[in-house]
Amino acid sequence: MFKILIVNATPKTDGLCYSFVEVAEETADALGIHAETIRLAGYGLRKCMMCHDGWGICFKEHTCLFGEKDGFAALQQKVNEADAFVYITPVYWGEISEELKIFWDKLRRCETTKQWNGKEDIISFHKNKPSILVASAGGGGGGIPSTFTAMERAVDQLGEHTGCQNGTAGIFDYIGVTRWNAEYKRTALKEAIKEMVALKRDKKIPPVMNHPADLEKF
Repeated sequence: MFKILIVNATPKTDGLCYSFVEVAEETADALGIHAETIRLAGYGLRKCMMCHDGWGICFKEHTCLFGEKDGFAALQQKVNEADAFVYITPVYWGEISEELKIFWDKLRRCETTKQWNGKEDIISFHKNKPSILVASAGGGGGGIPSTFTAMERAVDQLGEHTGCQNGTAGIFDYIGVTRWNAEYKRTALKEAIKEMVALKRDKKIPPVMNHPADLEKF
């Protein structure tokens, strides 16, 4: 069964950012697809300890030394089982939340390093899976662009720099949220999830523009 992993990076259980977690869950339910939400603040993840000389077993074994203790191992497995992702974070000081930073720091060390093995049968759990990025700002939204830059870099590295291949990999959409645009951005998230599922699960192929005449396809 097609599965979306909704990564909830806000510590709050209500409010503007959390409302988009609810929208993602409701949309998946309406589409009849399986969605699981992980609330990062509920795990108490331990920050990367940069074991030994800066790299621990994450480099060769692609697991975290503390993963069984702090729940990261279970989260890494959920990434493996997912077909697509919706990342939802508040904007703090023009950055992603602390919880998401810790999660991605550990995940990148365990997953991105797989591409350095030179073995085709060992690939990142994130590779060839699309992501929707949601950044929710409490103020005017000035920190959203820099937040997206951090999110984009992480997803690109986790996907082993696959980029976007007909909508099936990389970043599917960016949704920047403020208190003034929240209403129509909720609709935008619903539609983005619908299209992402259609492209990935239903293998809907979007038009590819190789020549100006191809604009007629759009």
